[in-house]
Amino acid sequence: MDNKKLTIEALFSDSGPFDEEAAVRALLPFIVIQKPDYEIFFKDAKLSAERKILAYGLAKNLLHRKGLIEDGAITALEVYEKTGLKKGTVDPNFKRLKDAGLLSGKGAYEIPAYKIQEVIDTINKEVVD
Repeated sequence: MDNKKLTIEALFSDSGPFDEEAAVRALLPFIVIQKPDYEIFFKDAKLSAERKILAYGLAKNLLHRKGLIEDGAITALEVYEKTGLKKGTVDPNFKRLKDAGLLSGKGAYEIPAYKIQEVIDTINKEVVD
C-alpha cells in the first residue's frame, strides 16, 4: 500500500493532470484558436454535433487550464453562437452529454477532469455512416 499522505484535494474532480498532448492531437484536425482573444474557430472538418460540442468544450478547458481565459465553462447559447449548430440540435445534445456525465454544471457546463480522456476518445471516433 502506498504510504503517501493524501489530502481532500485528491478527491476533487478538477485535481490531477490530464494528457494535454492527447487533447491537442484530438483537437488539431478540427479547430484553430486565434490570438490575442483566444477565439475558437472550427475548420471545415465534418464533426457530429456531439463531437463539435465536446471539441469546443475541451478547447475552452485547455485555454482555461493554461490561464489564457478566465472561464472554461460553456453554455448552450455560446455553443449555438460559436459553432454554427442549430439551437434545436444543441439543446438535446447538451442533455445527452450531461446525462452521460461528459458535461457537468447548471447553466454553464464544464468537462469534468476525470472525463477528459473519454471526451478525447469520443472526439477521435471516426464517423460511421
